[in-house]
Amino acid sequence: MQQKVIQMPGMISIIATFAAVISSLSLLLPASPAWVASGGAGAMGAGSVTAALMAVTVATQLFAVRPALARFGWQKTLVAGTLFMGLGSPLQAISPDLPLALVSSALRGVGFGIVTVCGSMALSLLIPAERRGQAVGLYGLAAAVPQMILTPLAPWLIEVLGFRPVLCLGLIAVLGAPFAWHLGKLVDARTAQAPASASQQGAGAGSVLRIIWPALLTLTLITAAGGAFMTFAIDIAPSALVASIALLVLTITAAPTRFWGGSLSDRFGTRVLMTPVLALSAVGAVLIGFSAAGAEGNTRSILLLLGVLLVGAGYGFLQSVTMVRALNDAGPAHNARASVAWNANFDLGTGLGGLALGALAQAGGFPGAWWIWAGLMAVSVAVMGARDAREFRRHSPR
Repeated sequence: MQQKVIQMPGMISIIATFAAVISSLSLLLPASPAWVASGGAGAMGAGSVTAALMAVTVATQLFAVRPALARFGWQKTLVAGTLFMGLGSPLQAISPDLPLALVSSALRGVGFGIVTVCGSMALSLLIPAERRGQAVGLYGLAAAVPQMILTPLAPWLIEVLGFRPVLCLGLIAVLGAPFAWHLGKLVDARTAQAPASASQQGAGAGSVLRIIWPALLTLTLITAAGGAFMTFAIDIAPSALVASIALLVLTITAAPTRFWGGSLSDRFGTRVLMTPVLALSAVGAVLIGFSAAGAEGNTRSILLLLGVLLVGAGYGFLQSVTMVRALNDAGPAHNARASVAWNANFDLGTGLGGLALGALAQAGGFPGAWWIWAGLMAVSVAVMGARDAREFRRHSPR
């Protein structure tokens, strides 16, 4: 009988470590911007908190993780990641001043960068390639379930408990430290057995990026939309209750679609799935824009929830599809490089959503910001769809 993916060595530790860190992220992603906004920062300032978190995350992923692994090993590096993410959270509770929030976000970004890269690299090292789609789907659930529960809960918790207790709950990331230690031990043992293969995986960055750019572009666009909504849900929705419901719709839709995206990629391939789902997400962004344009009564809430439903489906589905496509297009020799690039673009997109849509909203309002982003999605769908069609014709039998 074929062993279940969840029972494979290291999979439980990957899921538990990642889930603890994502739980911290999910609580603070809407709370931190609202906290600094309550202290007088505008939309640009609130968006910069998310942008700082993701900018440091990306810098850590690109420039710090591999040297840290080489010097300290997987165990110490992974545990440090959970501690940076957790212990940096309560600093924000001291004051809503923007500089303090940016420092705290930077510390958390170091931890998030470490855990995200190590998680996907560990998955590619410990799980056989033929089971990759299912493993990616489970890995996605480890992120989607905490987001589904905690992100919609954050606005309500803020109203009931206040900002400071919610910010301190970001310490939950520390609970992942024991699992990180066990996972690091497994990967250290695996990489010690095959050092040559590990070094080969880090080569050819430029060529790998040229191959996997469609997956990275799609990922950046959809995570920016999701990150922007999580950052500005309280500002866009007509009430805190509707904001919580909309965040629940976003995250509860993303949870199963992340699993389905991985499973269906194994069955149908990624090219037939990626651009149509991005197109549906663009429609969702248009509806969110119409909601923010000032529709009256229940119409505003209905448009918002429909838009978030479509964006949430794309947000979950495309995360798994793009990871599978990036790893498959890069090939076994460059999976580590593809993992770093995928994670960097995931977090770049999340930060870009808060910063870019925040800047667009401050310049011309939230409706125009969402419509512009929908237009970027539509153009990308056309470009990538044409490219995939040319490749299909080139490789199809004549």
